[in-house]
Amino acid sequence: MGWKILIVEDEDWAFVGLKEMLTTLYGETVLTFSNAKEIQEAVVAINKQHFDLIFMDIHLMDGLSFEIFKQVSVHVPLIFTTAYEQYALEAYQNQGYAYLLKPFDSDELAQVMNRIEPLLPKVEPRLKQRFLVKYGNFLKSLAIVDIAYFMAEGKELYAVEKESGMTYIIEDTITHLVTQVDPLVFFQINRKFLVRIDAIQSMLKTSRNRIKLELFPAPPAGIDVIVSEERSPSFQRWLDQ
Repeated sequence: MGWKILIVEDEDWAFVGLKEMLTTLYGETVLTFSNAKEIQEAVVAINKQHFDLIFMDIHLMDGLSFEIFKQVSVHVPLIFTTAYEQYALEAYQNQGYAYLLKPFDSDELAQVMNRIEPLLPKVEPRLKQRFLVKYGNFLKSLAIVDIAYFMAEGKELYAVEKESGMTYIIEDTITHLVTQVDPLVFFQINRKFLVRIDAIQSMLKTSRNRIKLELFPAPPAGIDVIVSEERSPSFQRWLDQ
């Protein structure tokens, strides 16, 4: 069972953009979206259905969305989205849990969702089983069990195959990918590496509690694989499960 999300937004591009950002964060299988463009349409939707989370633009086609609260009670987390700073106080007075100033990006959305998530029903995302990857003109279905680690380099994210050491471009980000893989098997050691437990060949403690890893297959020459200082304690707990 996933989250039912109502987006009260009269601009199609804004609705689609927010929907895509949330889908990237949590995966399409655990989210259900509804859209209301007008005050009365939102009132009807809130009265008829249960939602776990509501995103609400302030300027709608027929007025300010604060009018909605004169007709219906909202008892779920509510995030206001607007291009106007002057409504922040009124938003919080009308049950707003957060206030996102447009245009906002996925990082800003993720920060807000991290605060809101404990208030939402617990959902278990479907874990990724395989990736469709390209090499030359060929396509390949690469199973997650055959991947040693993921490595970000520049603007690209690569999956490194266990047996062959071949690398394939993955159309994703490490931040999102962490939510799609088994946390008992993979660990994000720093901003660039998401590592499978059995790809670790050896570990060496270095300065400031950091840990240097030797992986197989080895990454390209000159790239050190270091567990960052802030992730080192949780990494060691992960190893000891």
